[in-house]
Amino acid sequence: MREKPGRRRPALRLILLLPLLAFAAGSPEAGAQPVSAPAATAPSTTLRQDDLRVALVAYRLALAGSASCPDRYPITGMLFHHLAEYEPRDRPLMVARYGLDRGPGVLTVLADTPAARSGLVAGDVLLAVNGRPLPTGASVAAEPKREKWRKLTDETEAELETALRRGPADLRILREGREVALRLGSLPACLGRVRLARSTQVNAFATGRTVVMTLAMLKFLRSDDELAVVLGHELAHNIFGHRQMRNEEGILRGLGIKPSAVWKREEAADRFGLRLMSAAGYDLDAAIPFWRRYLGKYDWFPQIFRSHPSLGARERIAAEEIAKIRREKAGL
Repeated sequence: MREKPGRRRPALRLILLLPLLAFAAGSPEAGAQPVSAPAATAPSTTLRQDDLRVALVAYRLALAGSASCPDRYPITGMLFHHLAEYEPRDRPLMVARYGLDRGPGVLTVLADTPAARSGLVAGDVLLAVNGRPLPTGASVAAEPKREKWRKLTDETEAELETALRRGPADLRILREGREVALRLGSLPACLGRVRLARSTQVNAFATGRTVVMTLAMLKFLRSDDELAVVLGHELAHNIFGHRQMRNEEGILRGLGIKPSAVWKREEAADRFGLRLMSAAGYDLDAAIPFWRRYLGKYDWFPQIFRSHPSLGARERIAAEEIAKIRREKAGL
């Protein structure tokens, strides 16, 4: 996606927080209390409905595409939020309400996933993985530079992924002021990390490890099928290990990169994203109408400065790949 000019807002804003679950933070009692395994039908839990919607589509895409991905990652069916992601004025309430000064908080847990089956629910705070304490949320939030604290939050989530690659992980969590012991499993899937940013820019992009979509982009989309178009494309960039390329042709040439190389990566992401959509059961016919609406409104760069394929090129790519997918399904 192309980034619309303007200042990016912090990833999480308190004014948009619509908690469905409230957990009071307090002093944990000594020792973690084990809990029994929940029923397989445990419902989804979330602190924000928008994040639940994005998490569900990304989970379906990543899981369904597992057989086609060059590498597989442990997927659990949950999203995190971190104290550092909130504006300083909002952090005291996040500490009081969710205990985010102790560690990364569970923002969303999808039903019938490893996270739900382990007993995790939105509002829990992760304290330790396999007996290894995680950095506290307060220590990460104390880092003033965005690049530094974002790196630290990513490393925290990656530490859990690393543990899960070796098998189920023993977690120690904070819930309603009590420490609880849980055992978390995972499923092999494509790299499927997502984050919903509170921003007025209508945009989505891949960082190499995570797909970031803005709330404005989510509101621009007309259906979950269109959401799958955007997430599938950006997930594909991360799955293929594409470096994030942005902005005008001149910047790319200054880096010694030919725009044609970027276009090839965009085409590969378009095509593989459609295959993720097909595997997950989303409507492929949502792709071309989405590109027409999005590029018709936001793709304002003249051809000489273009670093991404034009609308005409994207229509052709989508039509070709959709036809190919459908021929393959029909055995032709």
